[in-house]
Amino acid sequence: MYMYITAGTYSYLKKLEEKHPNEKMMLMQNIRTTELWHETDKRSLFQSPRKYEVMDALGHFTNEGFVACHYVSVRDENRPLFEYNFENKLALIEQEEGLLAARILRPLSSEVYIIMTMWQSERHYVRWENSPTFAQFQIHQHLGNIFSTPPHTHTFTVSEEEIEELGEDSFNPESP
Repeated sequence: MYMYITAGTYSYLKKLEEKHPNEKMMLMQNIRTTELWHETDKRSLFQSPRKYEVMDALGHFTNEGFVACHYVSVRDENRPLFEYNFENKLALIEQEEGLLAARILRPLSSEVYIIMTMWQSERHYVRWENSPTFAQFQIHQHLGNIFSTPPHTHTFTVSEEEIEELGEDSFNPESP
């Protein structure tokens, strides 16, 4: 299975998603960007997507939710170690309250892995982030520095409404 990711305006990507109702797609946005994710075992429908292989999958995308994407740049020589460390990791979070879906994505054209979790709400994600299970899910310190750049996280909202219409950044505690 593959994941293809493209970015663009909300209205353009929404039309693209609606044009392919039988495809597994997820339209997500934050205050900075909008992305459309397409999961398939076929070719991409996008012109110039970021390409990933799905290493592990749990659950199904929904039309509403909160998504956290952890971007992890791994040096080429450390990819086998990273992948071994993440084998069956999704089983750790399978029973977490509010978890809807999760994917571990292997890059096909870069060095950046994505660990994506989708939750019913931001509240569920924050609860998990502060749990012992989240600590178990992290890269173990004993692996040393396997990263080419520090890992970082971006959060998104999956909604039928454009975020400008929502008037808030769903993960910004200072927003109304």
